[in-house]
Amino acid sequence: IPPTITQQSPKNYIIDPRENIVIQCEAKGKPSPTFSWTRNGTHFDIDKDPRIRMKPHSGTLLINIIHEGGKAELYEGVYQCTARNVLGAAISNNIVIRASRSPLWTKEKLVPVRVTEGQYAILPCRPPAGLPPPIIFWMDNSFQKLPQNNRVSQSLNGDLYFSNIIQEDSREDYICYARFNHTQTIQQKQPISLKVEPVDSLNETMSANMSDSDFYGVRFYSERQPTLLTPAGNASSKIELRGNTLMLECIAEGLPTPLIRWSKEGGDLPVNRTFFENFHKTLKIIDISQADSGKYRCVATNRLGSAYHVITVNVKAAPYWIREPSNLVLSPGEDGSLICRTNGNPKPSISWLANGIPVEIAPEDPSRKVDGDTIIFTNVQERSSAVYQCNASNEYGYLLANAFVNILGKTVGAF
Repeated sequence: IPPTITQQSPKNYIIDPRENIVIQCEAKGKPSPTFSWTRNGTHFDIDKDPRIRMKPHSGTLLINIIHEGGKAELYEGVYQCTARNVLGAAISNNIVIRASRSPLWTKEKLVPVRVTEGQYAILPCRPPAGLPPPIIFWMDNSFQKLPQNNRVSQSLNGDLYFSNIIQEDSREDYICYARFNHTQTIQQKQPISLKVEPVDSLNETMSANMSDSDFYGVRFYSERQPTLLTPAGNASSKIELRGNTLMLECIAEGLPTPLIRWSKEGGDLPVNRTFFENFHKTLKIIDISQADSGKYRCVATNRLGSAYHVITVNVKAAPYWIREPSNLVLSPGEDGSLICRTNGNPKPSISWLANGIPVEIAPEDPSRKVDGDTIIFTNVQERSSAVYQCNASNEYGYLLANAFVNILGKTVGAF
């Protein structure tokens, strides 16, 4: 029986730099397969590195960085495992190994933010780019979460938005925190000071130039209709992948505080997959498909008027299976086929490998004919036994499937 991969590490594998690295590759076959690895496309000689060993009767790599003083970053790269016996070779996915990172904020000189009462404000967070990205939250000096509501809330990128400022917003300890779950660390930005200038002090300077009757009842920052702060302008676009969660946000300033409503042009929001978060400022649609492409409109309203923004969403798709190739067991002289049917947006391109070698340059087999997503076998012979790989890829991802063609003949002894 030709080899079959039974277990492997994920395609994108983020490792904890404080732990030993385990890269999985298990396979079965008869005779039992032997294993080899490539790293970044070239043969990976594990015997040359004393930190690495392969588990017995397995292809799984154990890299001991804790006791041997190695650095996880040295082992980043693209790994691929091959399991081989006399009947053929099966290959794993490309396993991209990256060490998680939880960097510090870059040092910056923060000047106090001064805002007039009633005006809007944005406090920037700008967290360091971690791997995976951190979870952001705002707290004060005593680790109390800062209250958020319709008027004050955090955007998806971590900035803190005030639709309008009130006197109570004055404080010296607006602190943005980044929590890196993978390494269980929390980094903090330097505190931001927000000073609210009362309207009255501005009014006094203005009143010097006006008679009492002119000035009576004037407020320097009067009520105003909403303006969108993010996204800017009236229109934007976003690409999201099939199966992912779509997150759209609209944050507006205005006095009184605007309320946000969402709709989809020419259709309804999907009933069981739509959620509103962050006081209706975020529209979340889970498990999206092609049907979720279209124009989404947010409208910010208060009693003085409204502002709107239209986000055009285009749902793309990494390749996904319509029909995965399945193993083929034939007797000499029989016919059969392997079918590798996928879909995606853009349409995936299909390539075939035989025992890990592109069929174009693999040893010839007169019984084999490649026709796009199908390989047709006619009048197979014993030497036609092999493991075939189908690779479907587009710019958003790839699928790799192994399927063996086993021609029943004389029993094969161990090699």
